[in-house]
Amino acid sequence: MNSLKWSNSMLRNWLYTYRIHIIAWTVFIIWETLMVLYFAGILGTFGNYAIHYLINMTLFYTYPLLIEKATEFPSGAVWKVPLVVILAILAYLGIVTVVDILLNTYTNILPGKLPSFRIRISRVLYRGSFFLLFSTGYYFLKRFIKEKAEKSRIEKQRFQMLIDKEKMDKELAMSKNAFMKAQINPHLLFNTFEFVHQKLSTYSPEDAKVMLYLSDMMRFAANTQHNEGYVYLSEEIAQCENLIGLHRITQGAIYIELASGPDLDEIKLIPLVLLTILENMFKHGNLNDIENKATIDVYTFDDKLRIESRNLPRLVQSKVGFGSGMDNIRNRLKYAYHQNAEITAGIDEEGFYILSISISLNALIIESEDKKAEQTIPL
Repeated sequence: MNSLKWSNSMLRNWLYTYRIHIIAWTVFIIWETLMVLYFAGILGTFGNYAIHYLINMTLFYTYPLLIEKATEFPSGAVWKVPLVVILAILAYLGIVTVVDILLNTYTNILPGKLPSFRIRISRVLYRGSFFLLFSTGYYFLKRFIKEKAEKSRIEKQRFQMLIDKEKMDKELAMSKNAFMKAQINPHLLFNTFEFVHQKLSTYSPEDAKVMLYLSDMMRFAANTQHNEGYVYLSEEIAQCENLIGLHRITQGAIYIELASGPDLDEIKLIPLVLLTILENMFKHGNLNDIENKATIDVYTFDDKLRIESRNLPRLVQSKVGFGSGMDNIRNRLKYAYHQNAEITAGIDEEGFYILSISISLNALIIESEDKKAEQTIPL
């Protein structure tokens, strides 16, 4: 029963897919049969029509496929296309001639005697040329529709890229705003931090460090507004260290290690990648287990920049922003570096949350130390 339903469903799908072809061939066969009957007074048998139209349809649909193969490489199309035409006509001529002889000899499908060989050849050549002409038009129509569809696809892809760019710009702006909520005059802000730091250092040196961390992080956030979408990786690593230090002061003992290679000073990366990873660790990770410290490693290997993090997840996950940070990083990396960036994340066999980012060094902006020094303008 299920097999019958599946067969009926397949038949309906096939009929729907090729409905235009079925209607066109039905109309053509009826029209041609009526024309022959009206002008010549000849009406063939059903078997005659079925066999010969099957051959004609085979020629009609096979010929465009052969032409498509022949024109796949333009350099050889000059001699391949005429060869395909000649071979198609010869094949059609041979098949129809042999079929007519067999039908006339062993069946009663063909009415009367066969005409002379010359007349038969002339009719078959005319008939073959007739269907080849329409088949050529069908080939160019298919090609036109395909090129139009490809052009439409490219336009949609270009439009989608513009939408993605706008989306990435908005997400970057949101990340920056989340990192620096208020736009306060930088000089006033940093002078205020310095004043508070001086006052606190006399009474509570530990609390005074908080102001140093905040001042450095806010300075980084302010500079990010004017860096044309990229920051030095070493600078963001320094801000991650500040953020870790700030959490250790405010939350007590947390166990997280940040390790970076010695060759990262000249590399520029889209901003807030490392900081978002670290922020997700603080939100969703268990950082209080001294036996299972969280780690972030940043280094270059095999012509790629690699960022890897590992931490135990909390038993009770925070629902605030869960997953949005990783989606933000994934989308921004895809837009900025396309296929040159790869990101994987998941829980390993030991229950640790593992994140791995790999970016080809060829896709990154790498500047010399001299140029970096020229572009560094203190606030």
